[in-house]
Amino acid sequence: MIHKMKLNPSPFERIKNGTKTIEFRLFDEKRQQIKIGDQIEFSKLPDLQEKLLVDVTDLYREDTFENLFKKLYTGEEVIRKTKSMYEIYSPEKEQQYGILGIKIKINIDDLKQNLEKFTSYNEQEEAERKIMLNYINTFDDVLTRQNECGHFTSSAFVLNKERTKILMIYHKIYNSWAWVGGHSDGDSDLLYVAMKESKEETGIKNVTPISKDIYSLEVITVNGHEKRGKYVGSHVHLNVTYLLEADENEEIHIKEDENSGVKWVPINEILNESSEPWVRDRVYSKIIDKMKKDGTIKTI
Repeated sequence: MIHKMKLNPSPFERIKNGTKTIEFRLFDEKRQQIKIGDQIEFSKLPDLQEKLLVDVTDLYREDTFENLFKKLYTGEEVIRKTKSMYEIYSPEKEQQYGILGIKIKINIDDLKQNLEKFTSYNEQEEAERKIMLNYINTFDDVLTRQNECGHFTSSAFVLNKERTKILMIYHKIYNSWAWVGGHSDGDSDLLYVAMKESKEETGIKNVTPISKDIYSLEVITVNGHEKRGKYVGSHVHLNVTYLLEADENEEIHIKEDENSGVKWVPINEILNESSEPWVRDRVYSKIIDKMKKDGTIKTI
């Protein structure tokens, strides 16, 4: 069963980025219908346009917020959280209905199904497809950076309309010309993520999918590094790649916090532009070969 709830922007974003995993509500008539295994569709206030589907994995019942928080938290956090809930719900309502804590995780059924039906291009992709499915089956959270072992990212080869060039950025962390892409950060629609990142990282306004299907899969190791003054430990990116298309004549510009260059690169020069040996040999070469064989690009 799918339940529908409205949510303010701050808690909505915290659920999306993995820092909020329990939603607290009065145990009123609507919430009494919720069962473990159900789903909740949260709509983000005020316009209710952005939605987030989550799975209900556990339920906690108590008579007061304070008693429930004492079971889940310690010290000052109990006092702080109790006080914040009384800014939303009155003690009278609390006494009337009691309290429900709803343990949740972001639903990734569509992503899992897409990976299960994906036809691997070679042995490498098949091995890494199985790794991705193992992550999904092992961890509750593979869509956010809260999972420090590994999490999903989405990348794109953005081709020009003539299918002769790829839009690339000069990535500050990797010190290399690279494809576009970024972290899922709680969004299970990885095609949307790829399109969003393509626009943000290059400045292009219009980008369309050549196909809505996943084009390539990669498990990419990320060495420990500093980002925005904070150390990020080594981990893996479970990367899903799409083919997109954009107009080469559109204005482009850098995203200063992540890259220092943006340009269209002829496809036959891409391998020379990359200074990351594994990505060049195992990812870019693979995708270019696949595009040649399936006719996405002409033999060059």
